[in-house]
Parts: sequence; C-alpha cells; structure tokens
Amino acid sequence: MPPKSTTIDEAIDDYIKYIETEGRRSKTTVRYRGILSVFSAFSAHQGVKLLAQITTILVDQYRAERKKVLAPKSMRNEAVSLKSFLKWCKQRRLLVNNPMEDMTFQKPVPKSKGGPSLGHIDCLLGTARGLRSSQFAVLASTGMRSGELQRLRPDDVDLVGNWIHVVSRDGAETKTGHSRKVPIHSRLRPYLEAMPTKSRPWFFTATRSAKYPDGNHHINTKHVNEDLQKMLTRLEIPASRDGGFTVHSLRHSFETICVNSGIPQRVIDTWLGHRSDTSMASIYYRLSDADSQRFINQVPFGTGNPPANGGEGEF
Repeated sequence: MPPKSTTIDEAIDDYIKYIETEGRRSKTTVRYRGILSVFSAFSAHQGVKLLAQITTILVDQYRAERKKVLAPKSMRNEAVSLKSFLKWCKQRRLLVNNPMEDMTFQKPVPKSKGGPSLGHIDCLLGTARGLRSSQFAVLASTGMRSGELQRLRPDDVDLVGNWIHVVSRDGAETKTGHSRKVPIHSRLRPYLEAMPTKSRPWFFTATRSAKYPDGNHHINTKHVNEDLQKMLTRLEIPASRDGGFTVHSLRHSFETICVNSGIPQRVIDTWLGHRSDTSMASIYYRLSDADSQRFINQVPFGTGNPPANGGEGEF
C-alpha cells in the first residue's frame, strides 16, 4: 500500500530529482517545477495537501481555473505535464490510482501565424539604427530564436567560414538541446562585419548602465521585442501578439521566405533546428556544408547595406 501521508510537495520534490537524474535540461525541470507548484498551491487552497487526496474532480476544478489565464496550447501542455507526474507517482507506488489516467487532451489546431513580409523587413532594417538594426538583421536572416541571439558569442560568428553557430551549452541550451549552424547570407554579412572587434563575452552586449557600467552584459530579449514592436508601430506595420508581429515573427518570416524561394523543407528545418520530424527520411538526410551555403544565397533577402553605425548605439 502506498504511504497515505505523502504530501503533494514531497512527491513533486522527488519527481524533480528523478527528471534531473534522467538528464532533462534545466529549462525543462524549471518548467515542470513551476507547473506542479501552481497545482500544489491550488490544491492546498482547496484543503488538499496529500497526494492520495487528489481526485479527478479536483483536477477538473484546477483546469477550469487555469483556463481563465492560459491559451489552449498552454492548457494542453500543462495537463500533459500534470498527468505525467501522477503517472510517475503511481509507478513509484505513491498512488493506487492515477486520477488522470483516462483523461485525454486534444491538440489545439495551430493557427497560421506568418511573419512580416520581405518588404516589411526591408522597411524595418532601413529605419532601425545601431545594435538593434544588426540584431533584427540576424534574426530575420537566420531564423534564430531571440534567446539564441542573446547567448551568441563572438566565437560563434565565423566570418571566414561564413557560418553562424547556434551552440547548445550547459546552462544555456537551445530549445531542442542540439547545436546547429546557419550559413551567413550576403545581405547579413555587412552587418556582422560592422560589429566592433573588441573582446567581449557576448556577440551582442547591452548598452552601459548603472548596474553594468562596463556594458558587457547580455542583451535583454524582452527589450529587443519591445523595441521591435515600437519600430513596427512607427512604420504602421501590425505589432503585438494579438494579430500583429513580435520578435519571434521574424523566425516565421525566415521560414516563409525560404519556402517560397523553393528551398527544400529539410534544409530549412536544419537551419531552424526543428526536431519534430522522426521519419526515416529525416534520419537519412544529411545537409552538406557546400549545399547549405549554396541554398542560403538562393533566398532573395536582398543585398542592402547596413547603416553606417550598424555596430554601435541604439536605434
């Protein structure tokens, strides 16, 4: 018989230790901890502190409450995480029955999000100044995530070999946990060449501040997104998550422009670091460096030159 006195919080602590032992990335463990802590707090508010007291009705009540603040995709992800936790508890004999065992959660139909058009990107890059101009250019020309841009180091940008390396490092992993490299498009190269050559911990560093007077701190992705949306609004281009564009939309633009240029999807997926395709075709396919370089310059990003102060200052 399972120990009736096991609390939800005790089980959560043991579960987090388990997934850490299994080698899950730190971001994953933080996400699980956050989801389960919210469930624990809700349960305690309902007078439920023991694992054995969790019922299907309690879970239903919890999900009804969470629906008020979560999008459909987040609702499903949270439910799957909670179900996995309770399944583990049953496997460890902490529960007789998993109250979520028979629950299923339909995947929300994804909406086509798209991104700014190439014309929009041309306007954005033609108007932005300084570091933001270079950062927007990298995001639009590589499909990198903003967190990957934040963690980019000077050694990751290989102007000799013509590559940007997106490296997954301990404590600074990519979303998939895998590293990749993206060839530098001819339009992007001048922006990278205009960057200062001084030694620094990050390729893009934040401007000097009272807290970081040396100006060697990494950029704030939230501020990058806010500045992008200000620029879009100024250019009368839709901005914000609600029907407009965000910094992540530049990743969507990259894929759309590449697809419309006839670049093979597997090449684009390799550049973007997509890992969802588990077919044998994706396992067999290998993108050579020569082909990768050849494909990138078939994408019509243009050949515009960066502003004269492309490596310094603000936009």
